[in-house]
Amino acid sequence: MLNPLYEKFPDFVRINGRKYRIITDFREWIRFADMFCDRQLAPEEKLTLLAAWFIEKPEILTDETIEKLVDFYKAGLLEPDTPEDDDSGETPEANSPPVFDWKIDARFIIGDFLHYYGIDLLNAKMHWWHFRSLLTALPEDSQCKKRMAYRSVNLGEIKDSKERARILRIQRSIAIPFELDDEDIGAVFGNFK
Repeated sequence: MLNPLYEKFPDFVRINGRKYRIITDFREWIRFADMFCDRQLAPEEKLTLLAAWFIEKPEILTDETIEKLVDFYKAGLLEPDTPEDDDSGETPEANSPPVFDWKIDARFIIGDFLHYYGIDLLNAKMHWWHFRSLLTALPEDSQCKKRMAYRSVNLGEIKDSKERARILRIQRSIAIPFELDDEDIGAVFGNFK
């Protein structure tokens, strides 16, 4: 775990033991997420595009290259180390609708950063991990956190029908388009033959 209070955020990824400098601006990593999730791009196209995040490009792009860039995007070194054999029993549902989207929630991110931090993201320069730290630390009453909370509510757990209807209206008004591909559908409904 990295402590950003006294350790510098990295500006490189290590591949096969060698450091390769990368772009660290938060906008570029939001663009990275959009590119990675773009279903219109073929995997080969995405692999080619990954080179754009390197200042010092590796000779070849491998699975390890992709893994290291995704690790940088996740900013896992900011999280406490967790034991690999976590027995909490809680696993996120792979096929559940997303609760956050960089494009749909962009104006709320911009507004929250300006409101809570006085940072105009349209003119700011910031390391991706700094941005992620601030985004994570937004208070529960921020627009981003409220939207995420409403999207994640399990309506089946709400007993009061009026409250359930109220939250359903909110969820519909802020829903993120979500599509399951054939494999996801099979996993949700079982592989009936």
